[in-house]
Amino acid sequence: MVLIRSALLWWLLIFSTGSLAHAGELIFDGDHEGAVFQGPITDDDIDNIIVQLENNKPKFIMLNSYGGGVSGAIRFAEYINDNGISTWVPKDAVCASACALVFFAGIQRFCEGKIYLHQFLPDKKYRTEKISMDKAFVNIQNKIGEVVIMLNNFGTPQFVLETMLTHPGLYELSEADIARLNTVNSFRGISE
Repeated sequence: MVLIRSALLWWLLIFSTGSLAHAGELIFDGDHEGAVFQGPITDDDIDNIIVQLENNKPKFIMLNSYGGGVSGAIRFAEYINDNGISTWVPKDAVCASACALVFFAGIQRFCEGKIYLHQFLPDKKYRTEKISMDKAFVNIQNKIGEVVIMLNNFGTPQFVLETMLTHPGLYELSEADIARLNTVNSFRGISE
């Protein structure tokens, strides 16, 4: 059954009509035990994502996203954690930037793909307008505070936050780093 579910999720991921260029989307397997999230995490669409998760109640979610809005990712991650959902980044998939926050939220976590981290940026609404440095710093400090509290609540290893705060560009986690983040040794561990 696990092998069939895995194959189905891979098929959904590879052949779905969604694209990483548009708003992220959720695709559920036939029995709604698993879901695939692919594409950007957008603050505007996170309510819809949470409603879909609430309606289908998957046990695990496969992630393939280059990130997106931190505010939306925080809400997404808190929902994942509060509802006991496990997270999986399959081989050849990417979970970067804000997506990593969702991965860390998994009750059980397993990554076979790539995870990228970087420093915080001001909210999107502040990037297109001229704002004072004080407003920018306050915005970033508030987001850092929210993320620190959340990661601590998830029991995320300390090196994750240290890596986020010290790398302005994308930093790919090593296999050793990912091994420290995985809470199970295979997809089977999150899907049961």
